[in-house]
Amino acid sequence: MIKHIPPVVPMSSPDINEEDREAVRSVINTTHLSMGPWVDRFEESFRIKIGSKYAIAVNSGTAGLHLAIRATGIQRGDIVLTTPFSFVASTNAILFENALPVYVDVDPMTGNMDVNQLAEAARDLITGGEAARKWLPRKLPRYFDDGGNEIQPRLKALLPIDVFGQPADMNSINSIGRKYNLPVIEDSCEALGALYKTTPAGKTGDIGVFAFYPNKQITTGEGGMIVTDND
Repeated sequence: MIKHIPPVVPMSSPDINEEDREAVRSVINTTHLSMGPWVDRFEESFRIKIGSKYAIAVNSGTAGLHLAIRATGIQRGDIVLTTPFSFVASTNAILFENALPVYVDVDPMTGNMDVNQLAEAARDLITGGEAARKWLPRKLPRYFDDGGNEIQPRLKALLPIDVFGQPADMNSINSIGRKYNLPVIEDSCEALGALYKTTPAGKTGDIGVFAFYPNKQITTGEGGMIVTDND
């Protein structure tokens, strides 16, 4: 007996045409399969599209987030405020550096980070003590430096996520970042082509990260891009 399979509406499927296939063939027919002129051209066209000073291609959005975390100086025991409503890579990039992801809830109307909660969390974590306790995990990890001295977690960065192509409230988020001198890493892996007001997603924070996995707006199979105006 054949089981009835209900119809499935895919959330996202890659749209690959013959021109795309020919572009891939033109690369694999050369000796430059992973680095070469096509990567340079891609970075330059992407930089122009976003309007950033720099665009650096990487092997995945996850790698891009990890490098962004490193570039902003996040270290062992540092706190990064982010949202749990995302692909696990957003959190993993923080954990890769032995830092501590702390979550704020999302706005139910947008699915993006609730900026009112973000402002409250940033204030409380900067204040420390009892004010900070309600935002921290019940079983707070203990961190130690190379000399064996315990590290007290301190808030060091914000990592908003542009969920399903909808940019977060970046004006409010950047304002919080400036108030407490916190870098803003914008996870725009799902938002290539979206605009925040008139600015491309990924361009509004200190660093923006994009991904080109098959379920994204464009795909390179795997791949990602970091954009920034910072030297």
